[in-house]
Amino acid sequence: MRLEDMKKDIPETPEFIHTMIQSEVKKQLQDTKVVNIQTRRVKKWTGARVAAAIAVCVLATSTIVYAGTKLYHMFLEKQGAYSIVTGIKADGSTGKINLPERIHDIDISAGYIPEGMEWIDEFHLEYPEHDRTGGFSFASVLLDEDDLSKVMQDKNVVDCEERTFGNYEGVYLKYNDLAEDGSFNQRIYLLRPDVYRVITVYIGDDISKEDAIKVVENLVITENDTMIETAGLYTWSEMVSPEESSGEAVMTSIADNKLLMHQIGEVFDISASGEDRDGNYIENDKISVCVDAVQVEDNLQLLGQNNVPEEWTDAVGTDGNLVNNTLSYIKSGNGIDSVDEIVKTESVKQKLVYATVTYTNKSDEEINHMLYIGTLLLMDHEDGSYQIYDPTEQSGDDYDRVIWDGVARTAEMTYNSISEDYGNGGNYISSLKPGESIQVNMAWIVNENDLNNMYLNLNGDGAAYEFSDSMLKTGLVDIYQ
Repeated sequence: MRLEDMKKDIPETPEFIHTMIQSEVKKQLQDTKVVNIQTRRVKKWTGARVAAAIAVCVLATSTIVYAGTKLYHMFLEKQGAYSIVTGIKADGSTGKINLPERIHDIDISAGYIPEGMEWIDEFHLEYPEHDRTGGFSFASVLLDEDDLSKVMQDKNVVDCEERTFGNYEGVYLKYNDLAEDGSFNQRIYLLRPDVYRVITVYIGDDISKEDAIKVVENLVITENDTMIETAGLYTWSEMVSPEESSGEAVMTSIADNKLLMHQIGEVFDISASGEDRDGNYIENDKISVCVDAVQVEDNLQLLGQNNVPEEWTDAVGTDGNLVNNTLSYIKSGNGIDSVDEIVKTESVKQKLVYATVTYTNKSDEEINHMLYIGTLLLMDHEDGSYQIYDPTEQSGDDYDRVIWDGVARTAEMTYNSISEDYGNGGNYISSLKPGESIQVNMAWIVNENDLNNMYLNLNGDGAAYEFSDSMLKTGLVDIYQ
């Protein structure tokens, strides 16, 4: 389908079609049981029940479903060797979809799940051992009421297919992917006019194309009892043509005389968040902190046996030391006629950076569930200024960025010695009484060539790639090695 043939208006779908579909589905599925996975909201249907339900619904309502859905079509068009345009068109040249003011929220479940995968929450289907990377991530947007002229342009696409998933049209895309790192290198746009939506399925590089298609072919999307206002929903046209942010520019460079710098062994104050004895949220600005020591090692022996990230243990070689990291230097393509390519590689050592930090409560009030965060950032210091850099965004004469296959990364601590079953991540001190001090250990794995540029942010905001207001107020710790 050529772009110039695309119609801008959507013919109106008769309301009786939606009513009949919903009524028939409800009647056929009213005795179908759903169970929660690990007490989460995600609904798990057995393959047999899903197959039976789909078969019954198709037999009873296939004419109705096709009458509604076939008014709308999803298409793709190639632009250059690696650029794909995806859009929606409507049969006929007049009319528009009659969106109600309120529609049902939807539940998404899977009739087919690859072996070993499970629902992590209601939007993510993953292999548990991959720790929130890869797998499937589901999202949806509302069909526009009367404007389908906007299209999605995807670049760096190396495989694409316009196809039917079950009874519904969609598009499969695979992007150029130079490293298997849990990224979403595949995507499916699924047109679901029966529920007024386009479903976007983000698919990780740990999923084969065959499994991706099979999962989406067997998706069960049902309307639940929750009603939502269509006026507040994100639409297809907003997704494909997002408004540019008018926010302030990110500050990544600052004069060195404007940044407070602390040394190892120096005590300084920060503001910490937590709860008082009655469970009320508080911010205590009389918490002092000190980086007592920083050690750099080739192995993980300092961590002992507790709370060691599994990905770190997998990065230890037969000699007991961390394996080398292979850096790949990437020359970026334009995504239309050329794609990114590796122009050179380099092997560097990975190092454990282990910091011992003491927190002290200088106030007269106990703080419970105190959040603590150690954030490692990298900075160049030259010509009287500090410049934050992201090691993956470095560029040179013949390359534009860097990727690697190791576990090295900065930002928030990957390892911390004290935790409690509270909040997200568990990096909380359960109680810090007036005058009490508690020592914690934090750790990261970094590339050896970044050791000379390490600084530690302990103010709790987690900033690692820009200078935040609290960072400028509290300062950083120079842990240069």
